[in-house]
Amino acid sequence: MRGSELRVGLTALALFSGAALASDFVTQTPVSGGGVSRWSQLWQDPGPNGNDLDGDAVCWEDFTLSQTTAINHIEWWGTGACELGFRIEFWKQDPGTIAYQPWGVFYYGGNHSITPEARFDTTAFTTSPGPGGITHYSLDLATPISLPANTQVNPRWFIAIIGLTHQVYAKWNWAQGTGGSTRTFQFIRGEGPQFRVLGEGRALVLGAAGAPCYANCDGSTGSPVLTANDFQCFLNRFAAGDSYANCDGSSGSPLLTANDFQCFLNKFAAGCT
Repeated sequence: MRGSELRVGLTALALFSGAALASDFVTQTPVSGGGVSRWSQLWQDPGPNGNDLDGDAVCWEDFTLSQTTAINHIEWWGTGACELGFRIEFWKQDPGTIAYQPWGVFYYGGNHSITPEARFDTTAFTTSPGPGGITHYSLDLATPISLPANTQVNPRWFIAIIGLTHQVYAKWNWAQGTGGSTRTFQFIRGEGPQFRVLGEGRALVLGAAGAPCYANCDGSTGSPVLTANDFQCFLNRFAAGDSYANCDGSSGSPLLTANDFQCFLNKFAAGCT
């Protein structure tokens, strides 16, 4: 990191050290009307054979954790066929590549020996009107999903939210979201099948009791939670090329830039609870 950036950062840290504290986890705001929505649904064969359908599709959104987290609240937005509820899955990054890709591509490619960290079907969610005619879904988990912190071996987690329907070739569309990840991974069974990275994020909220705060880099529990130690921790992890320091979630080259430094300052200013 250049000296001028460091001086700016230290000045900003001094200004932000008295900022009010607020919670911080995953919040990706839905675009009104759904924006660039993407298919994510599985046809449920009403017969005994359990057949698949070419129209089946699965979307994954990525997120990162700085410490072990018990996720107990999920919100998402979309529209379409989901009369049988939703399937929700949590997957690791594919360990065989540095490319943006969930390990679930192999499961949906036919290798069912590969399984997610968690998978469940649910109809226990509530619904309410979302912006521009889409639907807002909200789910509290009686049993939280506990996931460990991301590392260089597993630099990101993926969540799949999948509508379940008996309607042949009907679609559930996961709305576009802003304010977090700017990527989605999608599988479409027909036409190949297709596995592709898309250039926009999905509408998603993830919450947890005692949710990790990104800016609390050193994992301290004292008061105040955020101190100069967190700033030094971020600098150290940035210098080491740690994926944690990719605060803005970019995928370009170089991966870590001054934008990540500014992103950290913004999160530090927002604080933690």
